[in-house]
Parts: sequence; structure tokens; C-alpha cells
Amino acid sequence: MRPFLKIGGALFLILVTYSSNERVLFAESEALIAAYDPQLPPLHIDGSELDGFSIDIMKAISERQELDVEFVPMREREAVRSLKEGDVDLILSVTFTDDLANEVEFSDSILSTSIGIVAPSAYEEVTNATDLSGNRIALQMDTLEYEFLSNIRDVHYHVASNPLTAMEILMRDRADVFIGNVLTASYYLEHTGQSEYEMVDSYFLPADYSIVVAKDNYALLHEINSGLRELKRDNTYSTIHDDWFLDIDTKLTDQLWLVIQIIGALFLIVIAIVFLGIRWNRQLKSEVDKQTSALKELNLSLQSQIKQTKNSTEFQRQILSSSPRGIITIRDDGLITSSNPKAAAILRLTHELVGTFYRENPLLKEWLEDKHSSILGSGQTYLGIETTWRPSDGSTLYFRYYVYPLYDFTKSITGLIFAIEDITTEKTLRTQMYEQEKSQALSRLVASIAHETRNPLSAIKTFVEMLPKKMSNRRFQEQIVTYVPKEIDRIDQLMKGLIDYSNPKKQKQTVVDVATLLEESTALFERSAQGAGVQLVKLWKSDLCVFADPSQLKQVLINLIINGIDAMNSLNEGNLTVEARKNTDRVTIAIIDEGMGFTEEQRMRAYEPFFTTKENGTGLGLAISFQYVHENKGTITIYSRKNKGSRIEITFPAVSCEKGENQK
Repeated sequence: MRPFLKIGGALFLILVTYSSNERVLFAESEALIAAYDPQLPPLHIDGSELDGFSIDIMKAISERQELDVEFVPMREREAVRSLKEGDVDLILSVTFTDDLANEVEFSDSILSTSIGIVAPSAYEEVTNATDLSGNRIALQMDTLEYEFLSNIRDVHYHVASNPLTAMEILMRDRADVFIGNVLTASYYLEHTGQSEYEMVDSYFLPADYSIVVAKDNYALLHEINSGLRELKRDNTYSTIHDDWFLDIDTKLTDQLWLVIQIIGALFLIVIAIVFLGIRWNRQLKSEVDKQTSALKELNLSLQSQIKQTKNSTEFQRQILSSSPRGIITIRDDGLITSSNPKAAAILRLTHELVGTFYRENPLLKEWLEDKHSSILGSGQTYLGIETTWRPSDGSTLYFRYYVYPLYDFTKSITGLIFAIEDITTEKTLRTQMYEQEKSQALSRLVASIAHETRNPLSAIKTFVEMLPKKMSNRRFQEQIVTYVPKEIDRIDQLMKGLIDYSNPKKQKQTVVDVATLLEESTALFERSAQGAGVQLVKLWKSDLCVFADPSQLKQVLINLIINGIDAMNSLNEGNLTVEARKNTDRVTIAIIDEGMGFTEEQRMRAYEPFFTTKENGTGLGLAISFQYVHENKGTITIYSRKNKGSRIEITFPAVSCEKGENQK
């Protein structure tokens, strides 16, 4: 027995020492910072002197527990953020919600009250919670009643940051009813003298207010709960409660008594009805059962909607976290409200974006400064904008971003959504594909030029071989002077076209003589076209000019001519027509073949990379042509029917052919 007494004594000493040390820790530390919402009377009344029920309770707890507490006014949302960051130690008068329970620790309840409904006395459309559908409701956002009502359909909200502002919305006839804390609503009606409004339902939802501390701060939570239990044990809590709410409780008691009397009268009427007719009673019971069943179904439906809402929220969060695009939401004042991990990775950020303004980030400021106002004002969208960024490591990154409006449940624009993706790899692959296609086309060109240069070289060789014999022949002299320079010019023209195509300069748009460009492009394929049994038909005038990059435009024409010849290769006959014409302010170049043509499905997919109808084709020629035409502000259109040939038109704005005119 004696050893057990020794062990018990040792445990008692340890507990006493721990409790003493814990109190010394709080006593010797600097003052605790308690945040309170100044817009929540009568729990907090921020006048010339700080007052309120929760203030008195906290003062009594701090006195019992020997805690030094300083009170600072702060809205609840800001207070929760400050609590996480360690700027405050506790928050007064917070109602329990599932989301908040994951972020903070709640004390025992310091006040049990209810959520009620306030409406104008003359407004008979709402007498209880079942009449809310189709009405405009003023209430505070991010509250218990807000979460509950958000799952009910056909309810229109006017949300405010605090209950007093929500009451003012009701007073200005911008809402039909107010739903919120009955204590704050009663205090507001009493102190503003609003006699034409009344509490039509004082128990819409139960509500408990607690004191919250930072997550896992169990030492401070223990101190608060211990002090609160002592106040309740020695009736100090009851005294403070009665000082603040005795009149309100009396009114509620009177209302309850009136309800009891009404229920009693109704009960007597029901008894009388029972005695008057058994049959009617059975019908009434059947109807009550039906209504009870309907209410149960409604309750199950509400629970299901709440569960679906939670699942939907979690599903959206998972989608944002796993999205290959960076997604940022920005409020109308420029504050960033959310950002997924991909956005931080793409922008190479080392700090948190949420809670900062987009103008603080140089890249976001550059991309959004001139778009922010137009999106908020007119709902304009910006899609697929490509841009380049060179970070400090000397690399070059390519981005594509989208900006569009962010709407709330009333379809009002409340901010914008910014989505961005890294297309550096895509750009690299696209460049490689273009080079591959150009290499294949270049091989075709080289073969064609080999055929084209044979005739001029043969003619020159013939003249050179006859030179010793006919040097003194006047007619021979005239022919050699006339034909040899022409053949040399033709070889020079072919070589120049090959060099320009194989090694184009950086894109430089200028005035392009369409006739000259067509002559140079078709000259490369005259011999190979004849070898395939294809007759080149040239139809164009000399006064056609466009503003474009000549190298890119020549590559487009070469790709289309090659495709036309290949389309008729198996036929060994037919005309390949190259024509150009001007229609008002547009110049249209058309490549027309008499080959196999496209089906409608093939025509719709013709511009897709790697899609081809050729046996050994790469599927990149038309994709490159489409890209180059659009880079030069032109359009490309395919007209084709199966076994009826194809007509491909490229169109550009017409410009003056005068060299001195400024073209832009």
C-alpha cells in the first residue's frame, strides 16, 4: 500500500508542477492579442469604450486564468488569416463551420442562440423558413446560414460582409427579408427604432458562438476552456448573460408562451374535430403523413445537395491542382484570390501569389495591365495570345495565355481568370517539323532544277563546240550573243530561287510583286511537270502586289505546286493552272489541279500536321502553308471534290506596287 501512495504523490506533484509552469508561461509571456468583429453587437460594441457580452466573458476568463489580453477590432476573415500567420492569438465569437474546423481549434460554446428571420410587419409572404423560395434575402457571407441557404434553389441573395450591413440592405428595400443572428438583429431594431420590422421566425437554425485559437494550440485552448467552466460553475457566466440578454430572453419566453397558447388552442380544435367526425380525422392523418413524407424527402434532398456541393468543390480543387495549365483567379480590384501549383511552376515563383495584387508581379502586370479594365467593363475575352519570356538564366521560354471574365452565381463579373501554358516544347517540335518538310521539298527542288539546267547547259555546250568552226559566221555570232546570255540568266534565276528557298532570311515583310514571284516559282517545275505529263498554265497580270514575306510566300507556292503535280502524277496528263487576280482590295492566288481531289472529311483535316493522302507524304506541307499565310495576314481556302480535282486559294490585302509608298 505504501508504494502506491508514493507513486500517487509523485504523480500529483508532477501535475501541480505542470499546471504551475503552464500558468507561469502565460503570465510571463507578452499580452495575448484577441481579435473581435466590431460589427457584431451586442457581442462586441466598439464605441467610446469597448463593451459587449463576449468582451465581458473574455475579461472574466483572463482574470481567472491570470492572462493579459489586448483586444483589436478585425473582420472575421482577416482575423482567421492573421491567426494563421501568428499576428493574433485568439478570435472571439466565431460560429462553427466544417471548413473553418480544419484551420482552427474551437473552445467550448460561450453563447447558444439561433438564426432568425426579420421581415417588414406588412410583408405577409414570409412567415417561416418554408416561404423563402422566390424571395430576396439579405445575409452575411461565409456564415452558417449562408452555407445552408446556398443549397436551396430559387433563392436570391444580397450578401454583405457583416450583419449590420445586411440589415441596412433590408431597410433600403433591396431585400425582402433578413436572415442572421437574432441577438444582433434585435439589437439593431431596438437601437434604430425600426418598429415596422419584426422577427417572423426566431429559430430558423441553431447557432453556437465559441472562441477560436490557432490549430494545435491546445495549451491556450485549455486555459480558455478551464476559465469558461469556472465561470459557469460559480454562476459568473449566468450573471453576465442575464445583464446582457435578460430582456431578450423575456421577450422570447413571451413569444414561446404565445406559441404554446396557440398550440393549445389548436389542440382543442383538433380534439373537437376528432369528436365531430372520425372519417375526417383519418383523412387529416393521411394528409399529415403525406406532408411528413414530403418533408423527409426534402430533408434528404437538402443533405444530398450539401454532399454534392462538397464533392463538387473537392472535385474542382483536384482538377485545378492537376491541370497542365497554370490558372489564377483575380478579383476586380486586382487581388489574386487563388492559384494552382502549375502557375507557380510556369512563372518560376518562390513565394505565394494568393493575397497579393497582380501588379506586384512584373510578368502579370505586363500581360494584364491593358486588359483588366476591358474584361471587367465589357466582358471581353483574350484567347491564345503567344508571348516570349527570357528569365535571368538566359533561356528563352514561349507561353500561350488566355484571359476571360469570372462570374458569380448572379452572372455578374467579379474578376477575371488567367490561364497560361508553356509551349516551349511545342514551338521546338513545330520548328523541327517545318524543317523536315522543307528538306523533303528541297530534295524535290534539287531534282527539278537538275532537269531544268540540262537544257541551258546543253545549248551553251552546243554553241561552245561550234565556236571554232563558225566563229566568223555573222548569223552564228548573233545567235551566240542572244541565246547564251539568256540561258546563263535562266540558270542564275534557278540557282537564286534554290538559295532563297533553302536558306531564307528572318521574316521581313515587304511589298511583293506577285507576278515576279509566280514566274520564279513556276520556273522551278516546268521540266518536272512535263515529265509527269502535266501542262503548267499561267494566268496572271503584272500589276498585282501584296505586303508579305517573299521567302515564306515562295515556300507556300512551291508546296502547293508540288502537291498539284503529285495529285495528277498517276494520271500522266492534265493541266496545273496557276492564276492570280485582283478583286477590289484583295489579291487572290489560285493553284488548280485536275487530280483525285479530297473527300469532305479529308478536306476538313487537310491542315492538320501529319495528315496526308500521299503514300510517302509527311503531312506537313499544308500545315506549314497555313501557318505562313496566317503569319502574313492572309487566308487559305481549299475547294475540292473527290475525283474532280482541287482548287486552293490564298488571299492577301492588295497594296500599291509603287516602291516609295510606305506599306504597313
